[in-house]
Amino acid sequence: MDDLDLIHELTRVAGEVDHPREILSRELVEHGLTGERFDISTDAVIALSDAGEAVAYGEAKLSDTEETETGVFLDGVVHPDWRTHGIGRALLAWQEARARQLLAGSGSNLPARIAAGAREENEDAVALFRATGFRPARWWLELWRSLADPVAAPVRPLAEGVSLRPFTSELSEPTRVAINDAFRDHWGTQPTSAQEWQEERAMESFAPHLSRVAVTGSGTAEDPHIVVGAVLTDVDQPDWELNGGPFAYMAEIGVIRAWRGLGLSTALILDALRAYRDAGMLNAALDVDAVNPSGALAMYTKLGFELRDRSVTYAKHM
Repeated sequence: MDDLDLIHELTRVAGEVDHPREILSRELVEHGLTGERFDISTDAVIALSDAGEAVAYGEAKLSDTEETETGVFLDGVVHPDWRTHGIGRALLAWQEARARQLLAGSGSNLPARIAAGAREENEDAVALFRATGFRPARWWLELWRSLADPVAAPVRPLAEGVSLRPFTSELSEPTRVAINDAFRDHWGTQPTSAQEWQEERAMESFAPHLSRVAVTGSGTAEDPHIVVGAVLTDVDQPDWELNGGPFAYMAEIGVIRAWRGLGLSTALILDALRAYRDAGMLNAALDVDAVNPSGALAMYTKLGFELRDRSVTYAKHM
């Protein structure tokens, strides 16, 4: 962890090229160096120049939980001034070798996958993945919506017994349960552990007052609150200048499968958008799987979201 500041500076410099509209905070970089099954001393590597500058960093992270598959995600970066020297290829070779060790030692009999991601415009990363046998597995769309105009009310009334309210600590665990249920049929998603959930909710970027949950029940012992859907919001102020002003990011949007088809997703999103606008946000952003099984892309388009960026997950199946 003594290398945290070196890694953070490396991601800042590389980010100006690789993801110019996003700044990775020190807190987010530090969070990325942790995990219930991640050992930084064996699962990560850093390359230093003679001057002590971070030239490259890479990690192989075994997923904290596994239900339908065992996965290792590779995250890595090379300083822009040190690219085209073979460092990225050597780094990826180390990461893949470590990933195979982690999978072999996991004790799991589930299907296994090694995955990595990049923006479609990052031609160097895309070429490297393809040259080393990784193949495109999934496309992700970054969508944005202006909040200049008032947000319309939902066409359909809320289902009987459901209320929308801001996220609170009392609803945190029921929300985790709901999000895990909502994403059980989504590609590459495994359940979020209680520890990981708590760490994410404690991050400075999480905005509970701009997050919305759909709740049933009166909250008594006999009739406890049950969360059936949620929109969880992040606000990263350092990114505002790079994106034309204040915006909020819908980090997770989900409705449990038993409550789909009742208009809850639309109601939650519109309620969150109104909260964003009232808080002075100019835009809202989200990411979606291009082939989301719940038909989310069509819903977002209908709600005024438009495509701004694309990224790709590359994978090898074991």
